[in-house]
Amino acid sequence: MNKYSRLFKMVRMELRFTQKDLADQLQINVGSVYKYENEKMMPGARVLEKMYKLCKSKNLSEPLGLLDQQYNIHQRKGDSDMDYRYLSDLQKEKIQHQEDEINRLTKIVENYTTDKPAFHFKTKAKYNQKTNTFGKSEVTGDVSMTGYTKEYLSNLKADEWFSMYHPESANVLVKSVPNKLPDYTHNMFNNILWKSKVGKYRVYNIETYFDKNEGIVRSYYYWVNGDIEAKS
Repeated sequence: MNKYSRLFKMVRMELRFTQKDLADQLQINVGSVYKYENEKMMPGARVLEKMYKLCKSKNLSEPLGLLDQQYNIHQRKGDSDMDYRYLSDLQKEKIQHQEDEINRLTKIVENYTTDKPAFHFKTKAKYNQKTNTFGKSEVTGDVSMTGYTKEYLSNLKADEWFSMYHPESANVLVKSVPNKLPDYTHNMFNNILWKSKVGKYRVYNIETYFDKNEGIVRSYYYWVNGDIEAKS
């Protein structure tokens, strides 16, 4: 437990305050008190000065002793100034905290951007304009998140594949098809739900291309859940 966490918990225990009670006294957000106590954030000079005044007004000798010992806080010029050594020490800790936060965020960015694929798997299916029907999809790429094999997916009939979309996602896809198809179409669908083998819906961004002369629909599936689960 660092000195900030110890200080805030000690004051709350002695005053029998909730985190909200202490936050109200210090005129800060209750979330800040939680972060101070759980070593997720360090209090600034103004917050600690308010804490000093609160402890003094409540005659909390132990927290006052901790403040004087750890931070060298003392009264001067109407209780507004604080010892230079305290400010210097606080600044060093803030710099270290910022460096740690930069390193943490850098690792997240590196994990997020390294080898991030343009898509996970793609499908290729023939489209019959006269009957308005699709043939089976030829599936390639990484389908591990679906729980199925590429061979299994490639043998699904069009209606079987379509039945695995969430009803709302299926409705979005149906509405995107115009009454009269142009020679070439390109669509992007975000957050489309498609059911995996275990019965859980996976979230995909799907980009589709259709060439009327070729009669082929190509779809590229990007697994959005993968971004979330990789960082959790």
